[in-house]
Amino acid sequence: MSTASSPCGFDESFPADDLVLPDDMREELARPFGELVGVTDLNERIKGARRVITVGDVVTTTLLDLGIEPDLAVFDYKTQRSIDCGSRNRIETMSGTLVTVVNPAGKITPGMWRAVRDAARSDARTKVKVEGEEDLAALVAIAYAPEGAQIIYGIPNKGLAVVDVNGESRAFATAAINRMIR
Repeated sequence: MSTASSPCGFDESFPADDLVLPDDMREELARPFGELVGVTDLNERIKGARRVITVGDVVTTTLLDLGIEPDLAVFDYKTQRSIDCGSRNRIETMSGTLVTVVNPAGKITPGMWRAVRDAARSDARTKVKVEGEEDLAALVAIAYAPEGAQIIYGIPNKGLAVVDVNGESRAFATAAINRMIR
């Protein structure tokens, strides 16, 4: 498939190797991209989304507690790098196909890339369990989710960030991915 057919401009085999987050991008990506939203406003904020995608255990369980099953949930059964049995029990009851990938902190592996890309494009509900760290999956989800989808991810000690997938957010995610070390 040519890169022109992909909404983010990446060819289907990208990446061939792990992408590594350079130190100079860590602070930039730690800042919220999208709108910070409180839990009480979340349901109204995502109403009408073409697809709802969550990255992180707290975000996923928050939606489940609101009675909303995300179309794609990416999680690692950890909250701020500590095992979170409560999220595990809650997420395991969620419907959807379970895919497991290995993805170390500060990287996007080809396995993570393919799992999130394929699930973001699919109409089927999918749960991507990450052995390692899932934070950078939001970039892949933004790059590949359809226009009108909403990506929700947590900002530790700040709240929930909601990103509308559109040309601007896709350009941001694509540029960030292109800056990662190959």
